[in-house]
Amino acid sequence: MYRRCLLLTLAMLVTVPASATQFIVRFADSASAAAARQSDEPTTRHKRAIDAGQPRHIATLATGADVFDIEDGNPAHFARLPGIVSVEEDRIIRPAALPDPLYSRQWSLHDPKAGIDAEVAWKYTRGEGAVIAVLDTGSTPHPDLDGQLLPGYDFISDEARARDGDGRDADPTDEGDWEDPGDCGRRIGARSSWHGTHVMALAGARRGNRLGIVGVAPEAKIIPVRVLGHCGGRLSDMIDALSWASGGEVRGVPALLRRPDVINLSLSTAGACGEALADALAQARARGVAVVVAAGNEGVAAAAFAPANCPGVITVAGLDRHASLAWYSNHGDSVTLAAPGGSLSGLRTDDLISAIDQGSRTHWRGVFGYMAGTSMAAPLVSGVVALMRSADPALDVAALTRHLVDNARPARCPHTCGAGMLDAGATLDAVAEERARR
Repeated sequence: MYRRCLLLTLAMLVTVPASATQFIVRFADSASAAAARQSDEPTTRHKRAIDAGQPRHIATLATGADVFDIEDGNPAHFARLPGIVSVEEDRIIRPAALPDPLYSRQWSLHDPKAGIDAEVAWKYTRGEGAVIAVLDTGSTPHPDLDGQLLPGYDFISDEARARDGDGRDADPTDEGDWEDPGDCGRRIGARSSWHGTHVMALAGARRGNRLGIVGVAPEAKIIPVRVLGHCGGRLSDMIDALSWASGGEVRGVPALLRRPDVINLSLSTAGACGEALADALAQARARGVAVVVAAGNEGVAAAAFAPANCPGVITVAGLDRHASLAWYSNHGDSVTLAAPGGSLSGLRTDDLISAIDQGSRTHWRGVFGYMAGTSMAAPLVSGVVALMRSADPALDVAALTRHLVDNARPARCPHTCGAGMLDAGATLDAVAEERARR
């Protein structure tokens, strides 16, 4: 009986880190325990000098269990001791991190009906080793993105649109997209949106830092790529940025240090997918980079807007607080699947909370605010793609897309919203099962 228990316990300990050398051991009877404790006697110390696998007794606990050290950290060496009932790593314990205080408001991650079931996905990974590139307005300093960002680039070639005085450069900081009345063909002005910061944090905000929110892939890294400024951005700049962010060469721009696993495009332009954009997207896919795009917020067919209508992309529609197609979301045959984007109904808590800046024009300080749109739905999918690549780096773009589609769950969509609602938990379950079969 005791031998069978020992074999089961040792089988469970095969994942003990190589750095673990100390273990808690329980014996069947006092005689077996007493015999094992003799490991600190001179004869046993001599054995340890020539055999790194000889357990060394350190202490006896108040419960009667014993603590042993093994020099090479392999718990299989305990098989030489008779009468063992169980062996477990003497793990390091640390202060429990306070939960991110705004997590309770992140219904998009955990609500039983309208959330993506992120907590099930996190049983497998939180995105370690994965990288997300976000092509947007750039980034602003924010504590929920501290340590999350890799070097990025500003691809806005128009100095006036960039508002940084020099056009393209290695600084992807968001300089603000505020508008005065009459700017950009609009009658009234608007404050800066800090759209890129909001999108980045939804995908990969830090976890457990005792403030703010948590991203879908909080241990992934983010490459901020600036393509949107005052009155938006040029398609040509976005194409260059897309090429660079997927690992291609762009004249005059230093090579990317680490190719991302997924590129997020929470942006759109009316019209067909042109050949130049389609080429850039095809090249990204050929390099193994998935591209996730927002379906758009016009409440019409996504086929009327690029890059949502481009081949090979993962196009994301927006769902409201009730897991129904949001009234603003584009829809139709171009949509791959849907994800929570917020209700945009006037009740801000039904939208998605994330990191923004408090400044109305230039960045001032990092705070949190609500936004809604397919721009918010897309980074949830990008975050899940990062989790998938973290769990199984061998997945190609076709497999990533297949898992998202096959594991989506039904959503109430009077118009087509693709395969249904993003389900992070079911998707990561499927990825883990597939990897185990290989």
